[in-house]
Amino acid sequence: MNHAPSATRRRLLGIGFLLVVVLFVAWSITTFNKTFKDVVMVDLITDTVGNALPANADVKARGMIVGEVRSATTENGEVTSELALDPGLVGTIPSNVTARLLPKTLFGERYVALQIPENSAGASPLAEGAVIRQDTSGNAVEVGQLLDSLLPLLDAIPPQDLANTLGALSQALEGNGERLGLTLDRLEEIFSGLNDELPNIQQDLVGIADLSETYSTAAPDLIDALDNLRVTGNTVVEKQNDVTTLLASATASSGSLADLVQTNAESIVSIAADSREALELLAEFSPSFGCTFTEFVRVADEAKKILSVDDAYPGVRASINFVNPKGRYIPNQDEPRLFDTRGPSCFENVTTPGKFFPQYPGSGVNDGSYQVPSRNPGPAVDPGALPNPLQSPVPAAYAGSDIERDTLAVVYGGGSGISPDRVPAWTTLVGAPALRGTEVSVR
Repeated sequence: MNHAPSATRRRLLGIGFLLVVVLFVAWSITTFNKTFKDVVMVDLITDTVGNALPANADVKARGMIVGEVRSATTENGEVTSELALDPGLVGTIPSNVTARLLPKTLFGERYVALQIPENSAGASPLAEGAVIRQDTSGNAVEVGQLLDSLLPLLDAIPPQDLANTLGALSQALEGNGERLGLTLDRLEEIFSGLNDELPNIQQDLVGIADLSETYSTAAPDLIDALDNLRVTGNTVVEKQNDVTTLLASATASSGSLADLVQTNAESIVSIAADSREALELLAEFSPSFGCTFTEFVRVADEAKKILSVDDAYPGVRASINFVNPKGRYIPNQDEPRLFDTRGPSCFENVTTPGKFFPQYPGSGVNDGSYQVPSRNPGPAVDPGALPNPLQSPVPAAYAGSDIERDTLAVVYGGGSGISPDRVPAWTTLVGAPALRGTEVSVR
């Protein structure tokens, strides 16, 4: 009895076998690609360094793998990588997490290291579709720049030379790990101290730069001074005999000077004591010295004009009548004594026509002598006897008033042939005391 399968059955068995093989291969591929694995997809946005991430690169948090990189796209200079995270672990990752792209070894491929911040206690966990940004803190940027700059260097070094160098370093460091660690700890302490002193170091460097600039500016003068000093030194060497004689003479002169000072010591002390009063007086009036000397300089030029230095007959021509003289000298009354206590004073010079020099406070200098009245006030008037003091026939405060100055300007103008408004104001103040109470005839 023949039990061989029919052709149709064999065909069906072949098709079934092929379907099993196809399903097995498809299952293997999907399993390898983790197509049916339950994951949480999030996006990671980085700069161009994200192009270095290979497919299926690890994603780690606190050193533990929590997912992998599925794909990456580039747009406008930014790389967007899709991360597939384990649903069972994504709840432990806060939403404010950042990422760094670090190499597994010096020459190894990069992986994503999630950086969980310290202030993540109240943050919500990552969710589907969340966006993670690249860590842009100082250390992360510096590490990235270091690795990016190290790669061209390593490409330029021949592999055999690099291997020999690394082997030599390995042999040199073998067994010295403890000492190397201690050295690194000490270096850390030194650099920490330097960080604290960086502002002072910066200021010192700025000061050194300023000092160097000053020396650079003064270098020609310094060289000239050293050159002159060389000439001076040569001169001293040539004249050393004369210098020796001079020093010997100076020694003898010093002895004579010491004898002179010792002999006249009491006289020198007495002179210093007697000069104290005069020096104190000079110190009191010293604030007016500058103004006084300045006026002397100005008056020196004015005096040449007043004295007509360039004239054939130079000199001052004036007719002065003395009124109210002090009289003869009276012993025990007119001895010069200094009772004036008004102190130093300096007034601005007035040369503009129509302006008047300010009156010095008080009358003349109180030198202890009899002070002649500066004007004749006339008979005494009892203001209470007048019906209205403002209607008194005697002008009030005529001396030094504008009326008196204008009147004297007319008199001086008539005598000198110039307009009254061109007469300097100081001349009216100087001649006013002498002309008060006198009769003036204008011709």
